[in-house]
Amino acid sequence: MLSFRTIGLALFAIATAPSWAQGGKSFFKEGEALREQNQLEAAIEKYTLAVRVDPKLLKAFVARADVYELLGRKPECAADRRAVAELDPSEPLYGAKAAKAYLDADDAKTARELCDKALLVDRKCMEALQVKVRACLALNDLDCASSTADAALAQKATTDTYYLHGITRMAMRDYKTAEFDLDKVIEWNYLYEPAYTAQAETQLKLYENYTGPTMRMRTLENAIEKCTRALELNTGSTDALFTRSKAYAAQKEYSKAIDDVSKCIALGREDAAVYHQRALYYHGFGQDQNAVNDLNRVLASDPDDRGSLLLRAECKEANLDLEGAKKDLEQVVKLSESDTSVTVEDRKDLKERQKVLETRIFEMNREGDPPYITVVEPYRTGNIVQVSSALAQVKVTGYVRDRNLLKNITVNGVPASYPPDDKDPEFFVSVPLGQAAKEIDVKAIDIYDNVASVTLGVERSEGVPPALSLTSPAAPDRVVSVDADKEDVFLEGNASDPSGVRSITVDGVFASFAPDTTATDFSIKLPIKGKNGFTVRAEDQFGNATEIVFGIRREAPVVVATPPKPDPTKSTEKPADKPTVSSATGITWVVLIDNSDYKNMPAPQGQANDRGDIQRSFSKYNVQRTITKRNLTKSQMERLFNIELRDLVRTNKVNTILVGYTGHGRTMGGRTYWVPVDGKKDDIYSCYNYGSLKSLLENYSATVSNTLVVSKAAGTDPSFYELTR
Repeated sequence: MLSFRTIGLALFAIATAPSWAQGGKSFFKEGEALREQNQLEAAIEKYTLAVRVDPKLLKAFVARADVYELLGRKPECAADRRAVAELDPSEPLYGAKAAKAYLDADDAKTARELCDKALLVDRKCMEALQVKVRACLALNDLDCASSTADAALAQKATTDTYYLHGITRMAMRDYKTAEFDLDKVIEWNYLYEPAYTAQAETQLKLYENYTGPTMRMRTLENAIEKCTRALELNTGSTDALFTRSKAYAAQKEYSKAIDDVSKCIALGREDAAVYHQRALYYHGFGQDQNAVNDLNRVLASDPDDRGSLLLRAECKEANLDLEGAKKDLEQVVKLSESDTSVTVEDRKDLKERQKVLETRIFEMNREGDPPYITVVEPYRTGNIVQVSSALAQVKVTGYVRDRNLLKNITVNGVPASYPPDDKDPEFFVSVPLGQAAKEIDVKAIDIYDNVASVTLGVERSEGVPPALSLTSPAAPDRVVSVDADKEDVFLEGNASDPSGVRSITVDGVFASFAPDTTATDFSIKLPIKGKNGFTVRAEDQFGNATEIVFGIRREAPVVVATPPKPDPTKSTEKPADKPTVSSATGITWVVLIDNSDYKNMPAPQGQANDRGDIQRSFSKYNVQRTITKRNLTKSQMERLFNIELRDLVRTNKVNTILVGYTGHGRTMGGRTYWVPVDGKKDDIYSCYNYGSLKSLLENYSATVSNTLVVSKAAGTDPSFYELTR
C-alpha cells in the first residue's frame, strides 16, 4: 500500500510537468523575439535555456542551428542539426540538413553517414542524395559519388542533378559527358554561376588531352569565356578567377594570369594552392625572385612539399642562386628515399638533375688563384724550421686558405688530415724526417687543380725536453690521492725550457698557461671519473716533449661523527653572533669586451642594445667587480685570457667569472669567432675562436666553480645569428 508521502510526490511531479514544458516554450518565444530584432547572441542564450529546460523541444534546436548558421559557427550548427535529426529520425530532410552542415564543417565522413541514415528512411530523398554526392567526392570515393549522382539524375533531371552528375564525371575523367551535363545546366539556367567555372575546368582538361593546335586553342578560349561569364554574375568568385588564371597561363599570358590569381589573394583566398600557382606564373614570366617569395610562404606551412621544393629549386637556379637550388634538391632527394610512391625513374631524374646542377656550380666557381698556405708547426724563423735533433718524426700543422674546397694537402708527399668540407681548413700530419733531411715541402691543390707549395729549410736544434713538475696536489711516487667519491681534481704545476714552452696538456686537453714563455705555471680542472691515472705533457718550440704519467689512488671518505641533537628545552641563541651571509656564486667578477673601433670594417650596428642585453643577462648575479676592455686586438685578447685574467682570478680567489662580448663576429666550419679590432673580414685566422673559452676559464684556479660567456656579436652571414644570438 502506498504511503501518503509517495502519493504526494507523484501528484507534485504531475502538477509541475506542464510548467517545465511551458518554461521551455517561453524561453523559445523570447529567443524568437530577439532574433526578429537581430540580437542573435542574446537569442542563442534563450534557445539554450529552452533546450536545457526541455531537451526534446525540437523547434528550439532548429532555431538555434539557423542562428549558428547565420553567425558562421559551423561546428555548433552541425551539432544542433544532428540533434534535430536524432529527435525526429522519421523525417529524412532533417538528416539531409545535418549532413550538409557537417559537410560545410569539413567532416565529409559524418556527412555521408547521416545521408545513409536519411536514405534508409526514404531512398528517394533528393536532398540527401545530393549531399551524399558531394561528401563522396570530398572523400575521393568516386564509385560512390558516381552511383549516387546517377540515382539522383535518374529520379529527376534538374540543374542541380545535372551539375552534380557533371562534376562527378569530370572527377572520373569522362570529360565529354561532363561537358554535356554542364552545358545542359547552363542551357536551363544561364544564371547558374558554379556551372560556368566547372565547365571552364572541363575545357582545361580537354586542352591537356587534345593534340591538335586548333582544338587546344579553342578549349582555352572557351575556358576563359566561361570564367568571364561567371565573373559577370559574381565579381568576387575566386574559383572563376583561379581557373581563368590557369587558362591565361596556358596561353602564355602570364601577366594576366598573375593579375587574376593576385585578385584571389586580395579577396581573401590565401591557401597554399594559390601561392604555388602564382609562383608557377612568376617563373614562366621570368620573375623568379617573386616566385621564390611565394614558395617560401607555402613551405613555411609545409616544409616537406616536394612539388614546391622542386619548383623553388628551379626558380633559384634560374636566379643563379645555385647553392640554394642544390639544398632544395637535396631535401627532395632525402624525402623521396622514404616515399614508396616515388618511382625508380623519378629518383633517377632527380639524381641526374643534381649532377647537372653540381656541374654548373663547379664551373661557375672556377678560378685560377692558387691556395694560400700558412705553416704553424714546427717552430720557424723566416723560412727555416727548428726541429729537435732527437726527433725522427715531425708534426706539421697549419692552415690553407682558398675560395673553394681543396683536393688534397701533402707534406713531403704524405697526405695531411683536414676537414674536407671546409674552405679554409686547418691541417695536421706527422711525417718522418731523417737526420740528413734539409727541407719540408707543404703542397695544397684545390678542386680546380690550382697548386700552391711552401718549402721550408730544416735546421736541427737541441734535443733537451722541457722541465716539468706537478705542484698540487702532492704526488709522492707520482701517485695522486683523492677522495673516493670525487669526480674531478684541480691540478697545478710548472714547466720551463730555454727555447720557450709551446704547449702543456693533460690527457690531451690543453691546460691554462702563459704560452711562448721560457717558464710558466699551468693549471687545469681534470675529470677523473672512471680513470686510474693521467698523463701530463709539455712540449717546447722545437718539438722536444716531456711526459709524466701519474696514478690515482682513491681513499675512503672520513666518517664524521654526528653531533648530539640540542636539547629543545635549552636556548641555543648566541646574541653576540651575526648570521653568516652566503652566496651560491661566491666572489663574482664580470669581464666586458666592447669592440667598435675597427680598422678594416665599419662599426657594428645596435651595440647599445647588445650591451643592455648583456647587463640584463648578468643582473641576477651579485657582482663584486666589473672589468671593461675596449677595442682589443687579437694579441691583446689572447694575453687577457691566457695571462692577465688568470693571474687576477687566482690572486683574488674568484668563484664565478661572467664574460660578455659586443662587436663583430664570424662563423666558419661550424666554429664561431670574435673579430678583434685588427681582424680582417676575409681572414678567419685574424679572429679569436672563443669556442674553448669557457673551459679555459674553469682551468684558472680551483676556486672557479661557475663560468658564463654571453656573445652578442654581429655577423656578416645569416648563419652566424643562428649560432650565436
